[in-house]
Amino acid sequence: MSKSTSRRWVLNGLGALAALPLIPFRYATASSNPDVIIVGAGIAGITAARELAQKGISFTLLEARNRIGGRAYTESETFGVPYDHGCAWLHSADKNPLTPLVKGAGFKTLDEGDGDVWMYSDGAELDDDGYDAAKDAIEHLEDRVDNHDVEDDGDKSARSISPPGDKWSNLAHLIMGEYEAGIGTDRLSAEDFQSQIGTGEELMVPQGMAAGIFKALGPVPVTLNTVVKKVNWGGKTIMVETNNGGLTAKAVIITVPTDIIADGTIAFEPTLPSWKMAAYGNCPMGVLDKIVLQFEPSFNSLLDEANTTTAYIEHNGVWWDHLLRPFGLPLDVAFTGGEQSWVLAKQADPQAAAIDLALNALADAFGSEVKSMFKKGHFTNWGADPFARGAYAYAKVGKNKSREIIGKPVDDRLFFAGEACVTKWATQAPAAYLSGKKAAQNAADAVG
Repeated sequence: MSKSTSRRWVLNGLGALAALPLIPFRYATASSNPDVIIVGAGIAGITAARELAQKGISFTLLEARNRIGGRAYTESETFGVPYDHGCAWLHSADKNPLTPLVKGAGFKTLDEGDGDVWMYSDGAELDDDGYDAAKDAIEHLEDRVDNHDVEDDGDKSARSISPPGDKWSNLAHLIMGEYEAGIGTDRLSAEDFQSQIGTGEELMVPQGMAAGIFKALGPVPVTLNTVVKKVNWGGKTIMVETNNGGLTAKAVIITVPTDIIADGTIAFEPTLPSWKMAAYGNCPMGVLDKIVLQFEPSFNSLLDEANTTTAYIEHNGVWWDHLLRPFGLPLDVAFTGGEQSWVLAKQADPQAAAIDLALNALADAFGSEVKSMFKKGHFTNWGADPFARGAYAYAKVGKNKSREIIGKPVDDRLFFAGEACVTKWATQAPAAYLSGKKAAQNAADAVG
């Protein structure tokens, strides 16, 4: 099904805001000789732990951060209301395996992407012709990429299939590329685009998608602040070396972002097979960030149309995507991705630079009074997180099959999971969940 039905011509990306703090977990000291060691306590790692626990397989779950969740992270301290830094959309919610889990945990869902789109360019709101031109350009690009014949013509980048030519097609490429895939369309694989599911039902979780997922999964013991440095799998048992000492196990489940394996941040002895390392290298991390701005309550009256949720605003020749008033809160979520995010991350003060850009874009459209309403802001800056390296992995052009290879076990002792390795749900939370379940089942069979 066409992606135009799944991510429409309004950005879904990683999502926006949520409404609960992190669900408390039961932390425990790691056993020195579990059956399985799990590296990374994001969705994949927590899911794997729960599966092993249900099967009676002993495990130790190691997390480098001082919190669980990885790129699935809900907190309420920043704005006094809950805030999902990472994933917050249930894409293809009617088929998404996380939908029944989140709802079963008592979390409500809303279609926050079903509102009107407001567009501002060249000092004014677009006229009807402008809206039509933008919509046509976005739909044209999606149709061209979605209908590209990969089998006969080979995989190509979205940009080479339909090069941009005017401001409207530039906007279309920005939405499909930086604001959705976390990379420019010159690196966006048509095959990767086509292979991901899209049913058209897109939901957000006001109480917090990450919080809902982890409440549904339930608590597991996690050892925090433990950075895995090396996995020595050459002997009868596997030795995992960390900043807090060594652990041994019969099997290991690796759930970290692709770049951490590809660049050798976690070393393997012996080295991983060339086919495995090539697969990781073929799926590097893209970046999609949020710049969230909080305002006085009067901010909600800036647009008369109560149903307007998304605004595309052109500021200094660059289009910005804003999610306005999510869940009725006086907030704005500006999205930035790809090279935009990397440039911001390199600024002397990335937080200040990002907030300034987003606030100035809003002021262009709604007037300088916006600045007097502003209270505080936050830039997620996932690319600067050493344990994330970005938002989610993209497959290089011609390398879509590498996603499946990432998920393949090595020597029936090393197992792999994460959002990168389930092609149908790639870049999304369900891929982490499903791959975590599969890796746990394979590990349980191997050690049982």
